[in-house]
Amino acid sequence: MELNFNFLLKRSIVIFVWVGLTFLTKSVFSQTVFKGVVTDADTGLTLPYVNIGIIDKGLGTVSDEYGAFNFLFDTAKLSDLDTLKVSSIGYKEFKLPFSMVIAQDMKSTQIELQPEIVSLNEVVLTSSKRKKRSKTEKMVGYSFVGQLKNGSWEGDGALGGELVTKINVNKKKRQLNAFYFYVLKNISDSLLLRVNIYDGSTSLPEHKLTNKNITYTLKTNIGKVGVDLVPFNITVENDFSIGIELLKVYGDKIDLVIAGDDTPGVSYRRYVSQGEWKRYAKDALTYFVSTTLLEEEEEEDVVLLDEKLITNYTNEQLLQSMGRNIGVVNGFVFKEGERVQGVQIQNLTTGEVTTTDDSGRYNIKASLSDELEYSYSNLETQVRTVLETTFAINVALEEKVLELEEVTVTSLARKKRSQEELYRDFNEDKGIIKTSFGLFSKETSGYSMSIVDESEFGSGASSLGNLLRGKVAGLSMLSTDNMDGSTQIFLRQQGTMNPIPAAYEVDGLLVSGFPSFLDVAQIKRIAVLSGLASVAKYGTMGAGGVIIINTKAANFSSSSSGAPEKGRMFTQEMDEKVITEEEARRNWPDFLQELYVSENFVKAQEIYNSYEPKFGTNPNFNIDATNYFLEFFGNKNFTEELISKNIKCFSNDINYLKALAFVLDKNKKHDQSVELYKQILLLKSNSVQSYRDLANAYINNNQRERGENLYARYFNLTKEGFFSKQPDALQNVINSEVKTLLDISEDTLDGSISTFINKEETKTRIVLEWNDDAAELNFQFVSPDDNLSSWSNTMDGELSESLLSKGYTSKDFFIYGNPRNWRINADYKGNKTGLATYLKITVSTNYGAENQKDMIKIFRLDVKNVNRKLIHIL
Repeated sequence: MELNFNFLLKRSIVIFVWVGLTFLTKSVFSQTVFKGVVTDADTGLTLPYVNIGIIDKGLGTVSDEYGAFNFLFDTAKLSDLDTLKVSSIGYKEFKLPFSMVIAQDMKSTQIELQPEIVSLNEVVLTSSKRKKRSKTEKMVGYSFVGQLKNGSWEGDGALGGELVTKINVNKKKRQLNAFYFYVLKNISDSLLLRVNIYDGSTSLPEHKLTNKNITYTLKTNIGKVGVDLVPFNITVENDFSIGIELLKVYGDKIDLVIAGDDTPGVSYRRYVSQGEWKRYAKDALTYFVSTTLLEEEEEEDVVLLDEKLITNYTNEQLLQSMGRNIGVVNGFVFKEGERVQGVQIQNLTTGEVTTTDDSGRYNIKASLSDELEYSYSNLETQVRTVLETTFAINVALEEKVLELEEVTVTSLARKKRSQEELYRDFNEDKGIIKTSFGLFSKETSGYSMSIVDESEFGSGASSLGNLLRGKVAGLSMLSTDNMDGSTQIFLRQQGTMNPIPAAYEVDGLLVSGFPSFLDVAQIKRIAVLSGLASVAKYGTMGAGGVIIINTKAANFSSSSSGAPEKGRMFTQEMDEKVITEEEARRNWPDFLQELYVSENFVKAQEIYNSYEPKFGTNPNFNIDATNYFLEFFGNKNFTEELISKNIKCFSNDINYLKALAFVLDKNKKHDQSVELYKQILLLKSNSVQSYRDLANAYINNNQRERGENLYARYFNLTKEGFFSKQPDALQNVINSEVKTLLDISEDTLDGSISTFINKEETKTRIVLEWNDDAAELNFQFVSPDDNLSSWSNTMDGELSESLLSKGYTSKDFFIYGNPRNWRINADYKGNKTGLATYLKITVSTNYGAENQKDMIKIFRLDVKNVNRKLIHIL
C-alpha cells in the first residue's frame, strides 16, 4: 500500500506540473506585441495620439507624442474575424485584418494615414454673408454636482478610454466657447486628455465635429476645470456630444473621478481605444458648455429658457476647492525657418525663466492667462498668452530693425572692403580669393595667406604641384603610385612621423584627396592656408592646411567700371552681350561634354563608368548623369538603376534632393519626385516652401486630393501663427496655384489673392524654381518690342526683401495675351558651396484652362556674372 501511495503521489505531481506548464505556456505564448509608428501619408511626419485597437474588443492603446506605439494583447481572446483599427482626427481610418497583425509580431510597422480632404474654399475665400455674435452667452449642458453618479478611470487607465455626455440644445447655430467639468478625485501627477466633440444626431458617438486635436494637461486634484474652445472655432446647429479621452498618464498611478449630474441625461463610455461604446440612458456627467448664438444681422437675440442651468452649488457639492490648472508649456523657437538655441523664455506672471536647447526646444511652467516673453539678442521680442488648451507654443522671431543716429568714424587703417566690393575687384586684385566661406583679401584677412595668380604660373607647368613649387614657403610634395598623376602636398608638420597632407577646396567644393581631375590650364588663382588660425573654420579636415583653387570657368567678375547694381531695372537697349546655351555649355566639365557628344548608349555608358569612380561623391556629377540618361536613354534598365541609386545618395542634402526632383519632374517621373519632396519636408518640416513643393508635386502626380489637403493645411497653420508672414515671391506662387486648383471666380477672391490675379482669361504662367536657397539670381524678361524688366531674389517685393538663405526658392510671373517672342535671361552670381545651381523653369500656356500646356526645362547654372539666354517663347 505504501508503494502504491508513493506511486500515485508522484504521478499526481507530474500531472499537476504538466497541467500547470500547459496553462502557463498558453498564457505566455498567446501574447502578441504589435509595435511601430503612425505617419502622415502625405508628408511622412509622425502623428501623435492616434487611436489604435481591436474593434469592440476592449483591447487598444494610443500612440505617444512621437507617433510610436507598443500594443500588447492576448491573441487567445481574438479570431480571424477581428479587425485592428487605427484612427486620428483629420485622417481616414486604417484597418488591418487580425491575421496580418499576427504576422507582424515583434516587427516594427509603419502605418500611413491618409488625410481627410479639407475644403480649401473655407480657408482661402471670405464669406459673403457676415455674422455677428449675440450679446448674451448661453450655458448648455449639466452643471449640478450629484451625489450618486460619476465617471472614473482606475487601475491601469487604458489609453483611449472616453467619458462622453450628450448635450441637448435648441436648433440654432452657435459657437462653443468653453467646456467645463468637475474633478472629484485625481491622484496622478498629471494626465493628458483630449476633448472630443461629436455629432449628437447618431445613436452612438461616431462623427467628430473638429479636425484638430484639443488636448489638455490635467493637474487639478479637486475642483472645476475649464477648457477654452474659442481658438478652435467650433460651431454647432444641433445636439452634440462632448467628452474627454485619456491619452497619457504621467506617473505610476491613475485614479480619476469626474462628477456626475443627478439630472437624467444620456452618456456614453468606452474604456479603451477603439473599444465598444456603452450607452447609459439615464446618466449624465457634469459637463456644461459656454456658447454664443450666431445670428443674422437683422435678427434679434433669443432668450432660450430651456438652457438655464442650476448654479446654486453648495460648498459640499463643489467639494473642497476650485482648483486652478498649472501645466507645462513647451515648443520650438525659429528664426527664418531654423531652430534657435539660447532664446530666453520668461513667464512674466511667475518670473520663471528658461532657455531653448540646441534643438530650439523649451519647457516652462505656466497657468491660464500667464504671459510668456521670448527674447534673443538682435531679434524682436514676442509675448504670447497661455490659453486653457495651450500645451505647445511655437514662435518665429524676426530680425530687429535698428535705427542708428548718423555716426562718423575715421581710421588710419586700411579700409576693409565689403563682399560686394571684393567681388567687383576680383579680376583686377590678385590678392583676392573666393572660398566657401566668402571672399577674402590677403591684405585684410587677419592671418597668413599665400596667393598665386595665373599670371605667376610658369608656361611649362603641367601639374598643380609644379604650379606651387618654389612659390610657397615650407611646401613639400610626395608623388603617389596612382596612374592619375596625383601628388600628396604637405604644408607643415614635415618633421613629424605622420605628417598630414593638405585638404583642397575647388570653387567652393571641399574635395576628398588630391584633385587630379583638374585641368591646370583652367586654374585662375590658388591660395594656400597653413596657419592654425586660418584653417580653424575647416575643422579636422584642415588639420594639414588647405589649398583653395579658383578656376576660370566658375569665376567671372565684372570690372569696376561696369559692375551691375543689384536688382536694378534695366532700361537700356538690348545690345548687351547675352551668351547662348551652346556657349554656356562650353564651360561644362569634361565628363558632361563627352556624354553629350557620345554616339550611342554603349559609348555613353562607358564614359559614365570611367568617370564614376573619380566623381561619384560629387552631387553635380550624379544629377548631370541622371539628367542626361533620362533625356536620351530613359527606356534603358541602366537608367532606372541609376535613378534608384541616386535617389539614395546624399539623403540629407536638401539642395541635392531638390535638384534631382527637378530632373525627375522634367522627365515626368512624378511618382519618384513626390518621394523626394516628402523627404525634403521631413528634413525641413517648418518650411512653407517644403509644403508648397510637395503639394504641387502631388497635383502633378494626379494626387489632387492630397495636394489640396496640403495647401489647406498650410493656410490653417498660417492662421494659427505657426508660420511667419511669407515673402511676396512665395505667397504669390501659392495663391495662384490654389486659385487655379479651386477654379475660384475672380469676384469672390480673398483680398490677398485678388490683388495679384489679373482678370484676363488668357495668360501664360512662368514659374522659376532653383535648388539652392543661397544662390543669387537676377532674371531679365524681354518683351517682343524689347522692353526689358528684371527681378532678383536679393530684392523681392515692395520692401526689396532678400530671399537668400531663408528657404525660399520659387517665383512666378504672368504674361497676359499672346506670349510669343518673349525671352527670359539670367545673370547667375553664384552660391555658398561652389557647386552648380539647378534652375527649373515651367512655362504653362493657357494657364488654368482645360487646354493648358506645360513645358519644363532644366538649366545647369555654373557660369557667373554674364547674361545668359534661357528661354525664347515661340
